[in-house]
Amino acid sequence: MALRNYVQRRNHKERGQLAHRKHLGLLEKHKDYVQRARDHHAKRDKLQRLRQKAADKNQDEFYLGMVGKKTEKGVHLESRGNKALDNDVVSLLKTQDAGYVRKQIISEKKKLQALAEKIAPRVPGMRLEYLKKKPQYITALRRADLLGAVDEEADASDDAEQQRLQGFGKKTLWVDNVEESTSKKSKKASAPSELTPAEKVGERQLGVKIRELASRQHRLDALTEAANKLDVVRTLMRTRGSHAVPKKVVRQMKDDVAKKGAQITPKGLVVPTEADDDDGAVRTKKQYKWSNERKK
Repeated sequence: MALRNYVQRRNHKERGQLAHRKHLGLLEKHKDYVQRARDHHAKRDKLQRLRQKAADKNQDEFYLGMVGKKTEKGVHLESRGNKALDNDVVSLLKTQDAGYVRKQIISEKKKLQALAEKIAPRVPGMRLEYLKKKPQYITALRRADLLGAVDEEADASDDAEQQRLQGFGKKTLWVDNVEESTSKKSKKASAPSELTPAEKVGERQLGVKIRELASRQHRLDALTEAANKLDVVRTLMRTRGSHAVPKKVVRQMKDDVAKKGAQITPKGLVVPTEADDDDGAVRTKKQYKWSNERKK
């Protein structure tokens, strides 16, 4: 083996990026430039070929495979061959969807009630100042019937008891004598208004629960709206024209008209009118005919 392999050689060092050019990243070496140049040339050549193809395209070109196909904004669209379902089948599918939505509504109401029962014992004692900073909490608690009217005029300089929500009923204080009761009241009045670490954690946890309550209320509203829209769509799909009116509504309408002395007939509305003579014994009937229904 050659002796030169045992001799320490000088390490080759590449020049690094200058200090005032460090914001540009690492210094590019020749191999990096070659890789970047090849990528640039490949993209340039591909774009040039595509431009040439677009220029040489025959506008009148047609194949039978183009039937039923189209392009939108340069995207090729092709039919999958699926056939449109009948109205009865679609109505049945929407009935299943409505059943699923109703099931989710029932489940959401149960979860909402359970969450409200967890929050209810912790609402008395909440700080009014904390609630005023979170108006969405007040809305959610009022909707769940967990909060009444909040005094907006309460001053922050009041004592700690006046800044908190009061529970229902009166609080019983067990003492041995009158002096002890007055001393406890004075201690309570002189208590500092700063929150302890445990109270801060409890307040934060209660805020998380109230936010969950508000989100579940919003989800329940969305599900209810979806169920109503599904019912309307199913009704319109099953019926057409005047048949879309429920029979109960039509019956009620006829009863209301009959009470006023009129009558609904297949040809129109018949309204009795008094005669022009002074006797008034003879009555004539005036008939309002329906306009022809638009045929669909």
